[in-house]
Amino acid sequence: MLCQKCHKNLATVRYAEVVDGKVTDVHLCSECMMKHQEDAATGFNLSGPAPSPRHAALEGQGASSEQQDSVVQHRTCSACGAQLKYVMKSGEVGCPQCYENFAEQLEPLLRAAHTALRHRGKVPHRSDAREALRAELQTKRALLRTALKMENYEEAAELRDEIKKLDASMNASARGEG
Repeated sequence: MLCQKCHKNLATVRYAEVVDGKVTDVHLCSECMMKHQEDAATGFNLSGPAPSPRHAALEGQGASSEQQDSVVQHRTCSACGAQLKYVMKSGEVGCPQCYENFAEQLEPLLRAAHTALRHRGKVPHRSDAREALRAELQTKRALLRTALKMENYEEAAELRDEIKKLDASMNASARGEG
C-alpha cells in the first residue's frame, strides 16, 4: 500500500487518531510520519523500541535536557535524603515520601510504566455474564464522565438511562432473579 500522504513511498506505519469518538486511520511512510511527528503538538513516536521512561518524562515536561538535569542533580527527599538523580536513574524511590517530593518528575515515569497512577489489583479471569455487565457498566460510566466534560447533555442523559438499566439488571442477577 502506498503512503496516503505523499503517494510515492510504501506505507510502513498505520496511524490512527481518535477525535470526539471518531477514528481516523491513515497509512503513512516513515518519512511522512516523521514530518507528522514534528508538526504534532502531542509528539507521537513510531512504534519500535520505546524511549526510556526517563527520556519520555523529560521530553514531556517541555524543559530542555540541561535545565532538567540541573533540577534532577539538586533535588533530594526531605524524609530519607534520596537524590532525585538516583531515583530517575534507578527507578527506585527511597521512601513513601519520595512520591510526594518528586511527584512532578515521577508522574510521567509512572504513567509510562503503568498506564495509570492507581493500582487496581488483579482480578481472576471470568467469562460469566455478571463480569460482562460490570465491564459494560464501567465503560458506560467513563463515557458519561466524558460526555459531561464535553457538555454533551443529550448523550449524557442517554448514558445515564442505560447505566440505570444496567444497575437494575446487575442487582437482579445478584439477588438471583436474572
